[in-house]
Amino acid sequence: MKFKNIKRWKLSPALDGMLFFAQRLDELLWDFALDTHKPPALIAPFLCKEALDLIEDIEAELIDPQSLKSVLEELLWSVQNDPIAKSLLDLPIEHYVLLTEGTKPAEQKLRLEVLGRTLERTRYLHACFDNLCIQIDQCEKKDIDRTTRAIVTTLVNMGVSKRILHQKTNEFFFAPAGPEIESTDALRDFLKTIYPFDHHFTVYFIVSTLISSVEESVAQFRIQLLKELPAEIASSKAAVGFVKGAEEVYVRVTGIRGSDIYSAHEKAASKLDNLSDLFTLFYHQKKIEWQPRALIEQCCLDAPVLVTLSNGAMEKAFDLRPEMASKELNRLLRNFAARGTSFDKFNRVADLHGICVSSDVVDNQLVNLWTALETLVPTHTGSSKIVKMSDAMVPFLVTSYIKRLVQRFHHDLVVWNRWTTKEILSKVPGFKKPETLHRTLALLSMGEHEALRNELYAKLKDFHLLRFRAFQLSEMLTSPIKVKQALVTHETKVRWQIRRIYRTRNLIVHSGRKPTYIHSLIENGHDYLDQILFDVMKLSCGEYRASSLEQAFELAKVRYQRFFTELENVTAFTSQNCLFLCQDLDTLTDFVNEAWATETRVNDNTGEFKVLPFSGNSNRHFQ
Repeated sequence: MKFKNIKRWKLSPALDGMLFFAQRLDELLWDFALDTHKPPALIAPFLCKEALDLIEDIEAELIDPQSLKSVLEELLWSVQNDPIAKSLLDLPIEHYVLLTEGTKPAEQKLRLEVLGRTLERTRYLHACFDNLCIQIDQCEKKDIDRTTRAIVTTLVNMGVSKRILHQKTNEFFFAPAGPEIESTDALRDFLKTIYPFDHHFTVYFIVSTLISSVEESVAQFRIQLLKELPAEIASSKAAVGFVKGAEEVYVRVTGIRGSDIYSAHEKAASKLDNLSDLFTLFYHQKKIEWQPRALIEQCCLDAPVLVTLSNGAMEKAFDLRPEMASKELNRLLRNFAARGTSFDKFNRVADLHGICVSSDVVDNQLVNLWTALETLVPTHTGSSKIVKMSDAMVPFLVTSYIKRLVQRFHHDLVVWNRWTTKEILSKVPGFKKPETLHRTLALLSMGEHEALRNELYAKLKDFHLLRFRAFQLSEMLTSPIKVKQALVTHETKVRWQIRRIYRTRNLIVHSGRKPTYIHSLIENGHDYLDQILFDVMKLSCGEYRASSLEQAFELAKVRYQRFFTELENVTAFTSQNCLFLCQDLDTLTDFVNEAWATETRVNDNTGEFKVLPFSGNSNRHFQ
């Protein structure tokens, strides 16, 4: 989260809601936002479609019938917590979602089909836009937050790329040049720019000459080989520097339909991927390759646009600097206590993680991510595989949840203003050392610090999003009961998402299909894998010296149980009894204290920032 340029804004209280919307939208579309702050993969209209698709797969004997229950439960919860979806219904959601045992499948399917028409995505999007305009006029920030999340999820699942949404958001609200923003009337103009329309595209690539050997076959993919670019394309400004080498040819991909240039680029590149993969069935020594840049013609634009391939879902995660990475690798090899089969499994997981990172085929990424998780998680006889997987993963993903929220909030404070942050945190009593994470937690969670929080709110001025986040976290953290409720909700959502990743893996393997939200699943799956891997390393390299994966997972389970026991015993937070909320798996070791410490660098002259790794968060690399 970064406070961006608002020089074009004629600020007044009437614009507070729209500025909050712009800041929240920017965060939702940022690749490296914390998973909690990203848009959900699915909401009510798309959960309904998922349930109907799942019924078809069950009827085709591709998916276990038991999978439907969790999807229906999530759909029911989603509508109950979505005022816009509820407002579109003619009857209560319980009429449409039938969870009673013995319900006839045909009746269940018909009710869901009617719900699908009721929550049709275009109808739902229009309702979101209308509600957003009212909420912004009234500056109802919680409602704006909820509706903005719903809009992004809807647009992305309708085929609009997050990259074009992020680009349009920054151009409209934060670019230094452009018309002044004087009233909320500008909101309607912005919503028109992001409304999804279908366009026709022609995409030009520079491809290795190996593709010439299959020239007779490329027509089936609507691909043409060109000796030179068409004159009108070659003479455009975008084509400057777009020049093939001696061992390359131009390729034109036609028949692409999509909402924007980035989604069109991805679809065209997938055609080349398919062709290349088929070619390797017959020729294994070399692959057809192409440059990541492409020239794209859009039906309603006068000139082509040069586009570079977007970051893949596997690239939106934590990275260390090379020198830090080598240091931590050496530390891992020196201290990793796991041996034998566990060490072999750990190496295999590392191999699968590397395959995911190096691959640019999303289907393969998701399948290998799930395989890595299955390899890492110890197996036992008894309940179903997905239940065992969820039960084993949840202790890692839930125990660290509050800590990750507080860490990200502290990071955002430092990025906003390092000196003001230091000044306010220094006023939090009860700590002899800097202990910034614990001071931040105490600031947010203790009622006696309300005056200090109010001081922070005042200093944040026009940074409405960060003030909202501070208030939101404080509202939750000042009550142990609310903390527990937040953790239970998070655990439920994590279990639903683990099941969704598993179902999608099975769908890809057994039918070859992939859902539109697969990129979100890869981001979540990668995040889950990284969190568990890093915590396993801590448990093995630290004081516990866990010598097997089974021990590490059992220790995580024990810590999970202890965490909730401590939470149950707290009636009100103090500077000492709140610290367990941000406790590391192993706080006594150099491995944890050094490898996962916060390191923030701010250029005092320019205000530009670079934040390097901080503990417990798999999205820790920001520039």
